[in-house]
Amino acid sequence: MKKIIVVLTLITLAVAISLSMLWITTKPRRLDKKATGNYQTPTLFVHGYGGNYGSEKNMIADLSQHAGFRQVLRYNIDSKGKLSVSGHWQPDVKHPLIAVVFKDGKPNAKDLSTVLTQLKNNYKIQTFNAVGHSAGANAWVNWAVSADKENRPELQRLITIAGPFNGFMEMSEKTDETSSQLNDDGKPNMMVDSYKYLADNKAHFPKTTRVLNLFGNTGKESDGVVPVNSARALSYIVQTNAKSYTEHEITNNKAQHSQLHKHNQVVNHYLYDFLTAD
Repeated sequence: MKKIIVVLTLITLAVAISLSMLWITTKPRRLDKKATGNYQTPTLFVHGYGGNYGSEKNMIADLSQHAGFRQVLRYNIDSKGKLSVSGHWQPDVKHPLIAVVFKDGKPNAKDLSTVLTQLKNNYKIQTFNAVGHSAGANAWVNWAVSADKENRPELQRLITIAGPFNGFMEMSEKTDETSSQLNDDGKPNMMVDSYKYLADNKAHFPKTTRVLNLFGNTGKESDGVVPVNSARALSYIVQTNAKSYTEHEITNNKAQHSQLHKHNQVVNHYLYDFLTAD
């Protein structure tokens, strides 16, 4: 009888050990904070005045052809600043892309600040990159020179495309040629009111931010909408504080204002290289 009890005890122990080993090998591995993707750096896209998701999706789609790039979220902002979000944060995406769409077609820094606050609170985002076309570029720069950036993610890389920082073509046509020129440090001889605001607040531009400024030239010193010197006037705003500043003039057959974001291979090349550079 004792032998039977011993045998049963040994069998019970063997089964228990086997089950415990099975539980250990099949138990999901607990991820540490870094592995959850909370510290990935998303890139946020903002369209121009009168634009919509269609103004962003081509750049997002083209970048998504590269390994590690994928759209994860889309923020829609109505005319009253109310946010709605679709998609899911995906921890395994190395370069998450986020579309920001203003339903009224009017990008602004205040609502961008709200988006950034939500990203930090909901997804623990600490740093981000930004891409803006036309008025979307202006919105990002307006946000970047604002004094109130506390409790927001840190802007690492800013890409501006066809930014009308010192006005549009119709504004420059009302002035003489010399007034739209830039002096040696990039400062315009004439400033529109919105540019004066940027100039007055440029000391707040973050020192951690690398800047890439892209603009088109169809052969007449503009992209048909934004004068080259209006786009280049960004240098005066950021050059003192920015970690780096680089600008490139696009002169191919897609240098026109609205063509700069439509499957533009030159623009896409600059975007990819800038976002993946060490």
